[in-house]
Order: sequence, then structure tokens, then C-alpha cells
Amino acid sequence: MTATPLVAQRKRGAALEDAIREAAYAELTEVGYAQFSVEAVAARARTGKASIYRRWPTKQALVMDSLCAWLPTAQQCGFEGDYKNLSTADALRQIARTITKVLASPAGAAMRAVKLEATADPELAREIDDRFQAPRRAAMLALLQRGVERGEVRPEAVTPLVADVLPAVLMHRVILQRERITERDITAIIEQILIPLVEVR
Repeated sequence: MTATPLVAQRKRGAALEDAIREAAYAELTEVGYAQFSVEAVAARARTGKASIYRRWPTKQALVMDSLCAWLPTAQQCGFEGDYKNLSTADALRQIARTITKVLASPAGAAMRAVKLEATADPELAREIDDRFQAPRRAAMLALLQRGVERGEVRPEAVTPLVADVLPAVLMHRVILQRERITERDITAIIEQILIPLVEVR
């Protein structure tokens, strides 16, 4: 009796979309945004380009959707932790450690690829801010407002500009300068930049 060969079942619906997002994220971390192609993603996901374009009409839409699906959430980045027993300074240190760990992971490679491309693509830069950075900014603003209520942060410091400082410094050092951030670096960033910026005067 001849055995019937097993036929791989094609992914459909949500399972196919998840596979495409995963393939897009893997492609982005390995080759960067400039070399990213829908053809390569289709090959990784074992589907056709038409299946991808029906769901994501542009390369940028696919990249951003895969980033939002696979990059750590604001909570996973440390912005929404349980800080009720920590001072604002200690909470900021904890957030800095978590961001640094994320940036040193494959997620950092993905962000590096997209951030570098965004310097020459204002539309992509806006999309990154709206979908990725805005939730983290909101969580940082909430932490700073908590600091005001504890008497550790001056009210004028609770602004989007201030909320962007810590992630911006860390991303610049890790993503653009490719530096390894140590605990000593984190302490210096918090004590020399963040605390003087927000402390009550």
C-alpha cells in the first residue's frame, strides 16, 4: 500500500496575515528598509505578492504594520510599569534599562533600519511617530504627572518635548552611534540630563 504524501496546508485569513507580518519583520531586521522587498517577504511567508498587496497596498504600510505587531509594546518597553513604590528618578532608571535592552535586541535592528530611512522620508517619520512613539510618549507624560503629584517633578516639565528626551538620547546612542549602554551610562543620563530637567526648583 502506497502512503499518501502529506500536503502542507496553506495559511489563510488571520494566520496568513500573522505569517506575513512575521516574515516582514524578519526581512526588515536582516536586510534593512532600503533592501526590503515584498517579493522576499512573500517567499518567507510562502505566499504570493498578490496576497500581500491585497492587505497592504504599499511597502511602507506593510513595514509599519509588522513593526507595530512585533516590536515591544509601551508596557514591554517599561513605560507602563508598576512604579507606585519607586521615586520618579528610580522609575526613569528602570525605563532606561528596559529601553536599552530592547534596542540591543533584534527589535533595535528593525528600528534602526526604519529610523534611518525616516530621516529622508517625512511621511514615514510621521507614521512612526503616530503609531509607535505616541503611545510611549503618552505613558511617559503619565509618569511625569505622577511625579508632580509626588512633589518630585515641576508641572512645567510635563510636556511632550521633555517626555521624548530619554528615549531620544538612548536611541541616538544605541541606534545611530551603535554604542553599548552600561549601567554607569544610564545613571549619568538620569542624573545629568533627566533629573535637572524635571526636578522641582
